[in-house]
Amino acid sequence: MKQIRKRFTYANVMSSIAVFLVLGGATALAAGHLGKNTVGAKQLKANAVTQAKIKKAAVTAAKLKANAVGATAIQNNAITSAKIANGAITGEKVNLGTIGTVPNSATTNVIKGSKGTLSVGQEATALEYGPMKIIVKCEIPSAAPTVIAAHAFISSSIDGTVFSSWEDGSNILGPSTPENERELNAYNWADSSGNYAYDSLSDIGVSATAVSGQSFNASLGLASEKDSSTCWYWLNATILG
Repeated sequence: MKQIRKRFTYANVMSSIAVFLVLGGATALAAGHLGKNTVGAKQLKANAVTQAKIKKAAVTAAKLKANAVGATAIQNNAITSAKIANGAITGEKVNLGTIGTVPNSATTNVIKGSKGTLSVGQEATALEYGPMKIIVKCEIPSAAPTVIAAHAFISSSIDGTVFSSWEDGSNILGPSTPENERELNAYNWADSSGNYAYDSLSDIGVSATAVSGQSFNASLGLASEKDSSTCWYWLNATILG
């Protein structure tokens, strides 16, 4: 016992404490005093860096590898119009199949189009905008029962619509306006007694404005063929307001 007390000096005690510190907790103490750039990717455990561990504004564009952020890494609706720089989206970046009505780049007006095939006795709405409609009929005209004709008309569900065409025009078009006062072409412009007959877009045009503010210019191509009892139409319209 005397031998043990003789060796139990201050230096021995301090040495023992140092050993315990190294084995028990000095490693954690040292982690708080790591040198600059001593922790790299190899020292980080997988998924160790979470969103909460990243300082606000710490990740800048310069820190991102080119093409590092792909579509699967972007949250739905994360990229709003305010996040997109002017001129960033060019034509080659646009999927044309996703575009419905296409704005006219020169005037910012809207272009609409339609086409159709009709049998005798059928009719179709080629354009509907606001209270106004352009209707195409494939008919046997009462004035010429030996032919069939593609015949276009304009209509309005409210009074006071203004329109002008090659055939008719009015500033009081409404629900009660007779059909013969709202024709866009005469029946014999595109009538057939047998073979294919037609009239082009340049001949059948209409401009119209409703009192509710809607307005458009439109043109139609029309064709008919009595031998097959068929009529055709093609419409191109520019929405003005």
